[in-house]
Amino acid sequence: MSEEEEAVEETDEETEQYEYEEEESSEDIEEQDTTNWRGMIKDDGLQRHAERFTDLDSLVQANLDARKKLSKAVQKPEGDASDEEMGDYRDSIGVPKDVDGYDFPLPEGVERTEEMMDAEDHWANIFLDHNIPKETADTLVGEFRGEVQKIMEQQVEADRVVTEEAQAQLKRDWGDEYEKNLIFATRASEKLFGDEFEDARFMEDKSGRFILDNPMMVRMFARLGREMGEGSIGAIATSEEKEGLMEKANDYRDKRMEAHAKGNNAEARKWDEREREMLGKIYGDDPLVGSKTRNM
Repeated sequence: MSEEEEAVEETDEETEQYEYEEEESSEDIEEQDTTNWRGMIKDDGLQRHAERFTDLDSLVQANLDARKKLSKAVQKPEGDASDEEMGDYRDSIGVPKDVDGYDFPLPEGVERTEEMMDAEDHWANIFLDHNIPKETADTLVGEFRGEVQKIMEQQVEADRVVTEEAQAQLKRDWGDEYEKNLIFATRASEKLFGDEFEDARFMEDKSGRFILDNPMMVRMFARLGREMGEGSIGAIATSEEKEGLMEKANDYRDKRMEAHAKGNNAEARKWDEREREMLGKIYGDDPLVGSKTRNM
């Protein structure tokens, strides 16, 4: 073989060796990119974030999905935003334009008072100042009303238990004179308190119970009523009639207690008058002025 042929052969071998090494190097890089792509991330925090993805495709796909969601999201304007920008933002998330856009529904039978309207105006301004959407405010108000209703129902039940216990004790003490003594107690308390009787009958102790419902107070006023010479309260109804009238009186009393617990004083007064009317039919026609407590 001539020197020229040997030189050509060596050149071909070198070329083949170079191409082989280049191909091997490319395969190594591809293998490295596939199995250790996280190693190219220098930041530790980003490396930890990348651990949740199986490959580069899933990482890039997650980034693309996030950008799509972000592009559709409502962005709160920065602090230097114009009034128009803030108005558009509020409209987009459902914030009313003023306090009248919020609703504060009341339970059935409850009358809206001046104090309630002041409180509603206060909370509406808070909602507005904090960009609370009407839908969110409605949910909050509804949940709050529900909690208040539960508390009221629990109070009604607690009042009922206390009242029944007090009535049972007085019935044991007075026997057949129970209803008549209630009339004496009511008349004595009305006369002693005079024009302030309406306020007195709603006085409460530390536990929230009506003071005039306390059996000790009822006994005291019943004794005073007899000693003040209220006179004999003769029954004008037969035994059967008295039983039916007493059932009605007790029913009216329960309804009055329920109305009062709900804050509906007008409704409570209505049932109070009907209860007193039934008791008057049982024990006589002498007028009973004003209202009375739940036991009296």
